[in-house]
Amino acid sequence: MSALPIATPAETRAYLRHLIGRHRARFILVTVLIVTAALAGMATPYVVGAMTDAFAAWARGGDGDPGEDLVWQVPLILVSVLTQAVLTWASYRNLAVLSEQIVADVREEFMERTLALPPAQVEAAGTGELLSRTSLDVGQVQHSLVQAAPQFFTGFVTVAVYVAGAFWVSPVLGAAILVAVPPIVIVMRWYFRRAFRIFHAVQAARADLTSAVAETIDGVKTVEALGWQRRRVAHTDRAIDRLLDAQFDSMRLRGKLFPVLDFSAFLPCLTTLLLGGILTANGQLTIAQTTTVVLIMQMAVAPSIEMILSLEWVQNGSISLARLIGVRGERAAAGTAEPERDADEIVELKGVTFGYDPEKPVLSDVDLALRRGERLALVGPTGAGKSTLARIMAGIHRPDRGAVRIGGAEAEGIGEAALRRFVILATQEYHLFNDTLASNLRLGAPGASDDQLREALAVVGAGGLPGRLAEGLDTKVGGRDHALTPAEVQQVALARVILAAPEVIVLDEATSMLSPNAASDIEQGLNRILKGRTVVSIAHRLNTAHDADRVAVVERGRITELGSHDELIAAGGSYAALWRRWHG
Repeated sequence: MSALPIATPAETRAYLRHLIGRHRARFILVTVLIVTAALAGMATPYVVGAMTDAFAAWARGGDGDPGEDLVWQVPLILVSVLTQAVLTWASYRNLAVLSEQIVADVREEFMERTLALPPAQVEAAGTGELLSRTSLDVGQVQHSLVQAAPQFFTGFVTVAVYVAGAFWVSPVLGAAILVAVPPIVIVMRWYFRRAFRIFHAVQAARADLTSAVAETIDGVKTVEALGWQRRRVAHTDRAIDRLLDAQFDSMRLRGKLFPVLDFSAFLPCLTTLLLGGILTANGQLTIAQTTTVVLIMQMAVAPSIEMILSLEWVQNGSISLARLIGVRGERAAAGTAEPERDADEIVELKGVTFGYDPEKPVLSDVDLALRRGERLALVGPTGAGKSTLARIMAGIHRPDRGAVRIGGAEAEGIGEAALRRFVILATQEYHLFNDTLASNLRLGAPGASDDQLREALAVVGAGGLPGRLAEGLDTKVGGRDHALTPAEVQQVALARVILAAPEVIVLDEATSMLSPNAASDIEQGLNRILKGRTVVSIAHRLNTAHDADRVAVVERGRITELGSHDELIAAGGSYAALWRRWHG
């Protein structure tokens, strides 16, 4: 199940009303233009109806020459057509601007909400889910709002005006139009009860396919090394099959919907023509009335069909919008507490239990108090829970049970921005944006000077990096032109940490891409520059544990030993055995 839920139809409609409310003036203008264009267009059937009545009377031997009225009737039709064309153009232009403004709002708010999500939730969502929502769903919403929704809205308003005009000419013939309402209502109720589930299944299948492809590309070296090519191809094929099945379901649904709607669009023309002919023959209606209503209904066919054709895209867009609002609904809580930098116990865990699967805890009843300015090393076998413990201490994950205090404040009450200023988690997974080296470094400190950037690079052993690049700190990195090595990327990331100057730094394999000697030199440099700050390191090289103030041994989700290097060696427990093995 996705870690990013989906909004309900009611929430989606409420959010759309909220978006339209932001641009109420332009929305009203668009509506007025569409209504006015439809009213201008109705002048033609009225004039043609009057002309038909006049010629019929003349043919029966009446007085007057109907040809004399053509002098003003034909120009009036031309003015009507031109006025409708100009107003329709103006309505579409303003509606396009309104749609783009709403799309921009959706994009910006979705990005803000996504970036405000707790990191743990973003990680749990998975690559495919995030890519699907940020690309496929946003694109679907854009197409729906920019093209399909304007077409649907214009058709709906135009048809409503035409129907009202038909009622004004003849209530009896206007009532005949309503014969199309029952089949439309029945089929639409049947459709919408099934559409949400089916179209959501299509979007979910697309997300799975995106995830399968993205994961294969990201891990292509691992796939080749393990000979998993056939396995990954089979996995992708299964994702394609699921998408095809979901799309076939949606096609079968549309195959039952559109024939009924097409028939319903033409049904009013048929009923008004038949009923109007009968009533005119009996003298209950004039030829002008029947002709006018039939022409109005004929004019309503085109916008009705446009509504039908745009319905699928509107439905798809509403599903995608619901997926985006699902992210919006999961925004991280805005905490108000501020951690204190002079707190004696800078990080405190009491009875912490956590599991990615609630039935299988990774950490169980962990108690740990980290003192201000202390260097703590976490050691233990692979899978013992060290990285998970580091993420708990950094405020990335929230415990299932127990309490976490950071800077003397409850972690859950600290705002995301304040938490990230206070504690930073540095892992082996880094990213460089396709921007200058200076811009990438200033992510940690926007106001840092060039000298401060160079100093931070020097601390992490990359002091010569700007000199090797064509334009120094202004060289664009992160792209193909000046791609840095994995080790250099890791050094840049560590330099960001130094520039950010948090009170607590959690290092999880932060020097894994560097050679042992380089890593040792960098750790010594970090110790000098970060003196007085609290540092937690997951120690895969035990010299890091040797130099730490305290060492915590993590085994099977618990801290089994805690003390200084000398104390743990003297105790002769797991750490001592690990130290002896590390030294051969």
